[in-house]
Amino acid sequence: MSENVIKFRRPEKKPEPPVKKPRGPVPAWVPFAALVALALAIYAVQNAGLLGG
Repeated sequence: MSENVIKFRRPEKKPEPPVKKPRGPVPAWVPFAALVALALAIYAVQNAGLLGG
């Protein structure tokens, strides 16, 4: 009966080309530095009295 069995091979997949990001990889500290810079900017604006606080 084994002569009636068809052995299937998986179709070979072409490797997908790596997706290139529009910009280079961002170091891990950049988002943290951006948040600190934003916080300092808001603090400076509040101390200058431009937000009416």
